[in-house]
Amino acid sequence: MNDFGTKGTPADLLSDCCASVYSGVVLSSGTKIRELRLAAGRLMQQADPMLSPEFFLASVSLGWRPRVVAIYSRREVVGLLYAKERVLAGISSGIVYADGSLSSPLLGDPRHRQVFFRVALASLLAHPRIRAVLLRVPHASDELEVVKQVASSTRLDARSSDLLFEDSTLWKSHAHLALPGTYEGFLEGLGCTTRHNFRRYRRRFEAAGYSWVERLSRDELHSAVSHLAPKTKYYDVASRARLETQLNMVAATDRPLAMGLKHHTGQWLSVLGGWYKPRGAVFCFQYNNDQEFGQHSLSLVLRTYLIEHLIGQKLEELIIWGGTGPPLSRYVTYVPTIIIRFDKPTLAWRAARRVIIAIRPHLPMRWADAAHWLA
Repeated sequence: MNDFGTKGTPADLLSDCCASVYSGVVLSSGTKIRELRLAAGRLMQQADPMLSPEFFLASVSLGWRPRVVAIYSRREVVGLLYAKERVLAGISSGIVYADGSLSSPLLGDPRHRQVFFRVALASLLAHPRIRAVLLRVPHASDELEVVKQVASSTRLDARSSDLLFEDSTLWKSHAHLALPGTYEGFLEGLGCTTRHNFRRYRRRFEAAGYSWVERLSRDELHSAVSHLAPKTKYYDVASRARLETQLNMVAATDRPLAMGLKHHTGQWLSVLGGWYKPRGAVFCFQYNNDQEFGQHSLSLVLRTYLIEHLIGQKLEELIIWGGTGPPLSRYVTYVPTIIIRFDKPTLAWRAARRVIIAIRPHLPMRWADAAHWLA
């Protein structure tokens, strides 16, 4: 990482004016965070399900603890920062992470974004159990400009580092697929082999008498996933842990996306889940019966239906959560992001980080990943 500031205390973030007008409260209780639902709805500039407290809590998976900052002006909530603390082997790390790679983690009036971020950051770093805050934001974004100003005008230990989508398995990078006006136009934009496969496997699927189910209820989605998950490729203990979080996120949205493929006997062959957002959709997961029907390329077939369906709704973009492999990987883009880290400038914490950095190359992978978060 590159140096991005000098050294000081969390109090340096707030001017006397800011401190007199705004205050921040760090919340970790799911009940208290859910109580912010009405305030969040009032603050949203557009109906994005990813900005609701319910969705945020659903996205907090094993190994994390919610840390939401509610920003007040007098007694009214005027801003929210969604963040979460890394928990390692059941122990709180004191490292808080806010991910703005897909949706901004800061909710509030854009005109006061810099002030709100200062209040949120000061509130987190003033917390006795928090040692550092990491923020991930896209390049050329309003959030990055705000963070740069905060970093250059304070005396915290602050560093930054560019993050490319293939750099590390520790960071999710989401693939963006632009959708043209027609499905035929989409197919024409593919390479010859990919276009041929999209059409061939779809025709083979339909000729076999199988069917596409456009919309699944919540119960149908849970039932299909439970049936298919053990039959999909690369299913392991980590996959089982992700499955519950994925289903919780879809269930927390007002506009879920759930569709599947069925055998003519009624057996589920493939299912996917996600949610709609302004001008697009997020595709979060897919499970297929690869053990018995691997030759049918079920993953590809269901995605052809998904893309055609979204184009038919005049949506502009499909976002694939966590990225994608061939063949779509040749036609997607990834948004370059930057990680900015603010550390408490205490002698003890600086010394601890230096020790962790020194021993990290000699640690097993599992502990090296933990060291990455700490230092």
